[in-house]
Amino acid sequence: MPSSYLSSSHKNPSRKSCEQTIKRILTREFEEYGENHHFKQASDFMIYFESLHPASPGLTKQVQRAINALNLPRDENGYFMINKTVEEYKAEQELSHLLQSSSLMNLQNCTPILIKTESWKRQHVIHQIKSAPELQNLFVTITETDCGILLYTKTPEKLIDFFSEFIKVKVENNTD
Repeated sequence: MPSSYLSSSHKNPSRKSCEQTIKRILTREFEEYGENHHFKQASDFMIYFESLHPASPGLTKQVQRAINALNLPRDENGYFMINKTVEEYKAEQELSHLLQSSSLMNLQNCTPILIKTESWKRQHVIHQIKSAPELQNLFVTITETDCGILLYTKTPEKLIDFFSEFIKVKVENNTD
């Protein structure tokens, strides 16, 4: 009889069982501290598993297999993350990299102005507005919408006056 049959009478937990336990540990860590600062590798979980099962190379391998099967992302310090998938973490990192030199602007102090126009001419109108030097300081941002062109401005009166003189714009006060 091979020695592996005689080495122990205990049975190691299944890989699935180890996965569930690791998820519970990391979820608890995340709930308590908001992030993981204790678990970087399979050996960090061994204290817990060895408190429930006799230490053995088989137990260590099973925990390592469970960690590999979970395919957990790691944060910038190498700690496992339970609250995101690998894909979510990669997308978040890419977005972070792309936005490094960007800034946020609160548009709460701006007034939205909608120019209702046909879809076929929206892009051209936006180009003309962006190209007009006299309009450069009258709007904060401009974008195409389903029903026209949306501008955010800190000077709504000046913008409406400009468009009222420049083109035939029907000014609607929609309070819906």
